[in-house]
Amino acid sequence: MIPGFNTNLSRGQQAYHVQTEDVGGDTPHVLTLAYHGGAVVAQIKTPYSELLGPHPSPEAVRALMTSQHRQMIADIQAGKFEGERR
Repeated sequence: MIPGFNTNLSRGQQAYHVQTEDVGGDTPHVLTLAYHGGAVVAQIKTPYSELLGPHPSPEAVRALMTSQHRQMIADIQAGKFEGERR
């Protein structure tokens, strides 16, 4: 497993936290969660064994993590989750 990313950001008066991690094990995947007010408002889960092969390089997994993390941040900045709390 590769260490993950954490980013705090604001859109207007709203504060969000984005967390991305490599979840290994039998079904390896990259998981990105967006939090607002302590609640998860969005998630992206990408299984990567078929996408990157059975033994992906750490660099390939890191690139997937970076891309997914940036996508979630872009979605927040675009207002996609405005007003959502679960």
